[in-house]
Amino acid sequence: MPTPIPKPYDISALNASWVRSLRARNLSANTCRIYARAVGDLRTFLLEYTPDADVPDSRPAPTALEGAGGIHREHIEAYISDLTDRTSPGNSHQHFRSLKTFFNWCVDEEEMDRSPMRTMKAPQLPEVEVPIIPDDALKKLLSVCKGKAFDDRRDTAIIMMFLDSGARLSELTVRTQAALDLDLMVVHVLGKGGKERPAPFGRATAVAMDRYLRAASKHIGRGLEPKDPLWFSSKRKEALGIWGVGTMIERRCKEAEIAHIHPHQFRHTFAHLWKVHRGDEDALMRIMGWRSRQMLSRYGASAGEERARAQHRELSPGDRLK
Repeated sequence: MPTPIPKPYDISALNASWVRSLRARNLSANTCRIYARAVGDLRTFLLEYTPDADVPDSRPAPTALEGAGGIHREHIEAYISDLTDRTSPGNSHQHFRSLKTFFNWCVDEEEMDRSPMRTMKAPQLPEVEVPIIPDDALKKLLSVCKGKAFDDRRDTAIIMMFLDSGARLSELTVRTQAALDLDLMVVHVLGKGGKERPAPFGRATAVAMDRYLRAASKHIGRGLEPKDPLWFSSKRKEALGIWGVGTMIERRCKEAEIAHIHPHQFRHTFAHLWKVHRGDEDALMRIMGWRSRQMLSRYGASAGEERARAQHRELSPGDRLK
């Protein structure tokens, strides 16, 4: 009788346990989804894994979590390399961090003696400047929402809130009416790590939000309650989710005949404009929900040359001689 070929190890059960532990730590649904997807994609890769025939002594597909036939650094490196080739360095970097957290959890739970990623270094993440939204594009985008219909009031308020608060898509979308305080002009958002913070906005945005709330009350046929979603959909009169907001912005960009705008570009644009007008960096960190000053440099890279040219016009040594 031929020796049966052992089946590749399936990490799906551990992934499910890990996600339950993440939820118990009160991490956001989006964070749990990102972590679970990274391990799920690794699972698929390992189940279909074949060693590189051109590399001597390549390890076969893992048949156990650890040990002689366990998941090894070589398997993870092959997965990250394949992911980088198929997608992008940014995506593979995110998956690397998620997987490292997963295997550290396996060690903490005594499922493994040591992580196969303990000595691995994250793939280098190239500096990519996120394009800043030009003023003329913003004006065109808002101009196509100038009507008095419910959709126009809502879409204007969403765009103004994104631009004026610097909040992330998930932070600003998955909220209820209770999170909004029009008098103080803040919306309480839930950032990374489940940390809530007040995101301030200006008078123009407050006016846009007030108009939207009145339109929303008429739209659903009753007064708004604290437990109601912050944003309502048009047809079903239910909560407008992340996908719905992204689709709305894409549609409005087409109507305005401008280049596609990703919601996260509003966040970079906010940081850029704050720096252009010499806003306090500590205040910017609080507003954006950053714990590390490294984020100042990362977001400051967007349109950094533009800011440098603007300051040079003010401080030019040659001009000062005249």
